[in-house]
Amino acid sequence: MKKIILFSSVFAIMVNCSGPTKAGIEARANANSRMNAVNADLAAQQAKQQFEVGQLESATETIKSAINRYNKKGEYHLLHGRILLERHQLDQAYAALQNAVACNAQLAEPHYFLGILHQRWGEDAEAIEAYRRAMSLDTSHPQYLLAAAESHVALGEHEEAIALLNEASQEFQHHPTVSSLLGHIYLSKGEPNEAIAWLEDSRLLGNDNHENTTAIATAQFQAAKYADCLVTLARLEDQQKSLAPAFQRLRGKCLVSTGRLVEGRDICLIVTRETPDEKGAWEDLGFIAWEMGDYERLAVCGEKITSLDSKASEGPLFSGIAAMHLGDLEGVEDAIISMESDNDEHDAHLVLTGYVKKSKNIAEKANTPNMHANSAEGANEPRAQELIEGSQPIASVDSNSPEVP
Repeated sequence: MKKIILFSSVFAIMVNCSGPTKAGIEARANANSRMNAVNADLAAQQAKQQFEVGQLESATETIKSAINRYNKKGEYHLLHGRILLERHQLDQAYAALQNAVACNAQLAEPHYFLGILHQRWGEDAEAIEAYRRAMSLDTSHPQYLLAAAESHVALGEHEEAIALLNEASQEFQHHPTVSSLLGHIYLSKGEPNEAIAWLEDSRLLGNDNHENTTAIATAQFQAAKYADCLVTLARLEDQQKSLAPAFQRLRGKCLVSTGRLVEGRDICLIVTRETPDEKGAWEDLGFIAWEMGDYERLAVCGEKITSLDSKASEGPLFSGIAAMHLGDLEGVEDAIISMESDNDEHDAHLVLTGYVKKSKNIAEKANTPNMHANSAEGANEPRAQELIEGSQPIASVDSNSPEVP
């Protein structure tokens, strides 16, 4: 009996020492996997926090540890790619984002950031494809749509951008940024009335910041809606507490174009004193002086413009017109010679030479103030008329001006 008991005990010990069962091994592996996933998730959260506060090197090491623990989650590779992108390690970022797509093909964000990478490499067509892929995976985020549309604009494909934005209008018809982008596209196309409609729509949807207001003012000026532009400039002044010189000039030109010449002249005069090296400010003041028949001031503007830019046609044009009205025939000839030798602008040259050719006695017209008169000189200055009439006022500021968005 004792032998039987001893044998049973030995057998039990042998069984226990034979190792874990298959089920036990799988359970232990699953437990380790779950623990790694939990630890990886904690590390990823820490990496995200480090990334958000700008600790990029620490964030890189932390997200790497998360991926080493559990490399099958696309969000970890996505965060890794974003961190590398921020660190300007573009090739490594590209690889990380591709890993994110491989782990989870339904993630939209990796495609969005791949689009950003393609744009940085100047691959706009590839960028559009990536942005469109992000759009197809997630229609709830307008930044994917906007990025694709802006890429079309970068390629000069304005109609494609407009079509894309209009196609998506059902999802984002109440999103102010979409309307704003449409407004800017139409403004760049030279269609200011369409631009105004979209920009105002964006404002009504809540986009009433100074960037949108400056765009509206620019569009209104280009559309010759000068009274509306003055109202918008007043709103812009309230938003910013002051107007930049470019928009002070815009106000001055709107005042002139609505018949308030003295007020407009005074504003533009102040701007030339505040920004004496800004050629455009002197051009504005010169055209206003010309309109007002103030030829001594016109001469000063012409001289100043020439000193700032010898190639600018307005310099000799202003100097020549002023010289003619002040009876300085030699000054007129000097201005014509300067135009012939120093610039390729033919409009201004034709205006000035037209004055001389049609007037055998310039001295008699030295005191003629009315630039709109149906005189011999007035009939031969179509370009001058465009520049000083309300439909094309005084050296316009457009969307390409450095101080205009």
